[in-house]
Amino acid sequence: MRVYFDIAIGEQKLGRIEFLLYEDVPKTTENFRALCTGERGLGKTTHKPLHFKGTIFHRIIEGFMCQGGDFSNRNGTGGESIYGAKFPDENFKHKHTKAGLLSMANAGPNTNGSQFFITLAPTPHLNGKHVVFGEVIDGMEIVRKMGATDKGRNDKPIQDVTIIDCGEVVAKEKKPKKEKKEKKAKKEKKAKKSKKHDNSDSDERRSRSRERKPLDSSRSPSREKYSRRNRSRSPRRHRSSSSSRDRNRRSYRRSRSSERYRSRRSSSPRRSSYRRS
Repeated sequence: MRVYFDIAIGEQKLGRIEFLLYEDVPKTTENFRALCTGERGLGKTTHKPLHFKGTIFHRIIEGFMCQGGDFSNRNGTGGESIYGAKFPDENFKHKHTKAGLLSMANAGPNTNGSQFFITLAPTPHLNGKHVVFGEVIDGMEIVRKMGATDKGRNDKPIQDVTIIDCGEVVAKEKKPKKEKKEKKAKKEKKAKKSKKHDNSDSDERRSRSRERKPLDSSRSPSREKYSRRNRSRSPRRHRSSSSSRDRNRRSYRRSRSSERYRSRRSSSPRRSSYRRS
């Protein structure tokens, strides 16, 4: 399980810190996760949102730890768990052996609420007193910048170190191996099929080309003849008809006309041409 904080010092955004929450302290990790998401609504005793968003790190000691999680009073005197006011220590399996560990802040045995701290160095003197439930897996440089910020009275930073956003990191769902194998097999089958189809097409084309008989050289017209024919035809196609050809056509028509028609035509009186005065 993973959660994150987006951190700002004053108005300057520093970036994101990502935490891994341990599985062997489920009650403690569920409390922290729900306070990151803000899904539980208002607290039973504080009547304030059970959410780290907008809260500050009220106490930072360089070379030791950064403490936060007081969403009600913002000074280390308030806070509340998702189970009610306080809940007992779950176990002390994990030790304070390095920087970047998440551990519960308390006011004595079995007084865990919403407050927590991030270690800036190994702190073995806290073993058996505070429950370690997670660690920083990304953004440790931001934690160091938080530790180096200027402090005032009671180790409170002069500029607010604020959690401007927080939540759970949702992991991408991994597909089962069987589904992956089936998908891969389908792809391979499809690729083989398409390849086979392409090969059959190419074979068919080859066989067709073999079946075609070559043209007989004696029957095929030579380029010279073909070009000559074209040259002789082209001027005739676009030339206007001559008068001699017209005359021939007329004579041809007359010869085809009947004798009766010709006799009528010759017997009909011609109109005399006249001019207007």
